[in-house]
Amino acid sequence: MPNYLEILRLHELSVSMRQISQSVGSGRNTVSKVLRMAQEKQLTYHELSQWEEQRVEEFFRCKATKSSQRQSHFVLPDYEQLAKELAKPGVTMQLLWEEYVDQCRQSNLVYYQLTQFKKYFHEYLAKQPFAHVIHHKAGEKVQVDWAGTKAHWIDPDTGEQIKGDLFVAVLPFSGYSFALVCPNMKQASWIHAHIQCFTFFGGVPTLIIPDNLKTGVTKHTRSEVILNQSYEEFANAYHTVIIPARIRRPRDKGAVENTVKQLTTHLIARMRNYQFFSMEEYNEQLAIELRKFNQKPFQKKTGSRQFIFETIEQAALQPLPIYPYEYGEYKTAKVYANSHISYQKHYYSVPHAYIGKSVTLKIYTKVLKVFDGSTLLCQHTTQYKHPGQYTTEAEHLPENSAHYGDWNSSRYQKWARRIGPNVAIVVERMFLEAKIEQQYYQRVHALLKLADRYSDQRLDQVCQQALEKNGTPSYSLIKSLLEKQAKNASFFQNSTSSTQEQAYLRGADYYDNDFSK
Repeated sequence: MPNYLEILRLHELSVSMRQISQSVGSGRNTVSKVLRMAQEKQLTYHELSQWEEQRVEEFFRCKATKSSQRQSHFVLPDYEQLAKELAKPGVTMQLLWEEYVDQCRQSNLVYYQLTQFKKYFHEYLAKQPFAHVIHHKAGEKVQVDWAGTKAHWIDPDTGEQIKGDLFVAVLPFSGYSFALVCPNMKQASWIHAHIQCFTFFGGVPTLIIPDNLKTGVTKHTRSEVILNQSYEEFANAYHTVIIPARIRRPRDKGAVENTVKQLTTHLIARMRNYQFFSMEEYNEQLAIELRKFNQKPFQKKTGSRQFIFETIEQAALQPLPIYPYEYGEYKTAKVYANSHISYQKHYYSVPHAYIGKSVTLKIYTKVLKVFDGSTLLCQHTTQYKHPGQYTTEAEHLPENSAHYGDWNSSRYQKWARRIGPNVAIVVERMFLEAKIEQQYYQRVHALLKLADRYSDQRLDQVCQQALEKNGTPSYSLIKSLLEKQAKNASFFQNSTSSTQEQAYLRGADYYDNDFSK
């Protein structure tokens, strides 16, 4: 007769089944049955030790008899429904078994123990098209990468063959895939492809698994992962998390690499005999071939990628944001003395408190935003802006610019008079022409600094010539005249002597009031 109490005592001390069997002199099957009987009634060693010995023996003998009689009365779980539940993030077989047990107890039905529950569950999954739910969760992650094979089309105007890059994304759970040809592998194309991918899926996975490409990952070591700023902002906007594949860990990106090979064969190879005259045409046919790829039946199991996606995975994806993410490129710029920064040779005003500081620019398709750290300072539209012109907000300028800071029109005019009378006339007319004087600080400063290269006398002479040609000569005209004269070798000799002569003509009071510093 088994020593029931000793079996329970040793089990609660975490002794292995084999050691318990050896200790009490009973077979492992007997030990297993005793433990299962006690577990069914949620009885512990402490509780049973309070019973009389005869009562303990009667309990286990009775349970064993009933167990053998009720083997055919176990309630079989609804494994089809449980498989769908198992596919959801955070759901385990242990949790499903516990819920199954609770339902059986409430209905006074006989249930399978965890071991048998899992055994039958695995047997069911092996026969179904979603057997890999054990390894992946529906909607949990998407793997993304660039394919090595290039797509190509013909420029209708030149007949030149143009090549593009194929972006590929795959949901490992269902194998449901997305592909899009982009003009290049730059960051704007990378993020645009992600946006189109999530739109195609109709939802967002919890995780994005990219390779360690530079457009997505700035740095990836064992202790630190630094993502590209725009890529990370995109992920935050879609409430997803980017976890780059570990370096030298092929299994981390196995699904996407395998799918890339299949897509290369099924898509690009099948389209090799088509003739396209634009990237848009190529992507239209690519969408048709992609649909066929996702609908193609599996070879070794029933169903298809699209069937599993629509049946289980699509419902597990997070919803898309109300507004799609708009890509923005980051740059840094220094705020000039005229309270402006330069982008593509156009000048945009910034609050004057940031003069001399470096700020961050985020450039969208039609808007430029200026940040100091994470603080938005201002924004301007970039449409219809021409090089050399200014976009100025009056409130960004100091209230009294003539008395503000180290630089103002009075100081520039005083500096110009020191160089020569004709230079002073040019500078004065520049400021008269400007609607807002700060807009001309940059070009006036550049004009006056020409004296350092060509001498004060030469600059004043050229300004006189420029005034004869044009009543309000530009900086580019004056610089052009100076450069033409500089080509004459004798000019350099005269320039050198005049520069030395100037050194003697300037007195100590000039250096006490050096307005170019």
